[in-house]
Amino acid sequence: MLTHNLMLKCLLFIVVLVLFIGRALAQYPMINSNPAARALLTEGLDQVYDNHFTVAGAMFAQLEKVAPNHPAVDLLRGVSLYYQWFPARTDAKLKQQCVQQLELAARKADDWQKEKKKPNATANSATAQPEAIFLYFTAEAILAKISHLELEPFAVIRHAKNAYPYIQKGKTFQQQYPDFYLSTGLYNFYREVYPEIHPFYKTVAWVMTSGDKKLGMTQLQIATQKALFVRTEAILYLTHLLTDYDNKPADALPYLAHLIIRYPNNPYWRFLYGQSLLNAHQVDDIPHEISQLMAAPEEVYHQMGTLLKARYALEKGQPSIAQTLANELVQGSIRDESARAYAYLVLARIASLQGQQKQARQYYKQMLELAEYPVLRNEAPK
Repeated sequence: MLTHNLMLKCLLFIVVLVLFIGRALAQYPMINSNPAARALLTEGLDQVYDNHFTVAGAMFAQLEKVAPNHPAVDLLRGVSLYYQWFPARTDAKLKQQCVQQLELAARKADDWQKEKKKPNATANSATAQPEAIFLYFTAEAILAKISHLELEPFAVIRHAKNAYPYIQKGKTFQQQYPDFYLSTGLYNFYREVYPEIHPFYKTVAWVMTSGDKKLGMTQLQIATQKALFVRTEAILYLTHLLTDYDNKPADALPYLAHLIIRYPNNPYWRFLYGQSLLNAHQVDDIPHEISQLMAAPEEVYHQMGTLLKARYALEKGQPSIAQTLANELVQGSIRDESARAYAYLVLARIASLQGQQKQARQYYKQMLELAEYPVLRNEAPK
């Protein structure tokens, strides 16, 4: 039996140990200002975007030795898991692992923020403020995106609510921490454009700080050049806005061409490139992109290749082939709502060409149920 004094000493030791560990866990080096850490992070992300996930994991393990227990490592592992789950979105176990990893990153980054706010915070902690904010915001933003893809509106609201305040805070750190050009740029763009596309949200948007669409696009372009964590994500968002909102696919093509050259092992970039080529009516390279997608081992890329085949056949005046391929897609299991919407658009155009206006209206209706972006929604007859 422990004596009373000994028990007290043990309890005191445990309390001190817990407090020390809690403090230690909330103090991290700032990766953005560490050349060795930056190099490992960049190389690891490049491996993720090129679908070399095992190599990326080894890079992140080396990064963890440079910055032990850093929330950035958890975020990077979460990003890797996300791209192993996406775009197929069929592996529930992968999704769960990804969510858990991102939630861990958010908790640790939040603790880091709280530590730096204490009166006795070190100078290093104060200068790390933008990185702590960025990591927390990004983890919550990806969690919101996953919830959106999985049609979980209450989870979307929860994560978006957590992330929103840090969009405004990030504006003050853009020069110091260029990754914030992505979040600020997206806010400036969507704040002005989204309520115009969806008038219902005008009643909510008026309480939010005004945006600036042109400035938002400029900020995204800066992020594609200067960001550390989100340079490739900035390219993806910029091309998405150019293609799906502004209907300027030709402007998106140079950015997407850069991605397929830099990351030749990632078929998803080829799918996006092929979609933009078709939207720009530049179809000479489409057969090559289709062959690359059909050669991938994953079924989801065969489905995306089928969509490109259907759209290409329609573009080349082969409606019967296009119809067969589009029907195959809408009757299949692909979870990408935009891809399914494009397949219904193919069917609607064919029905219109054949004078089947009632059937065309039905296809347009099915397209609108899936289509989120103006590039598709504007195709439906008013």
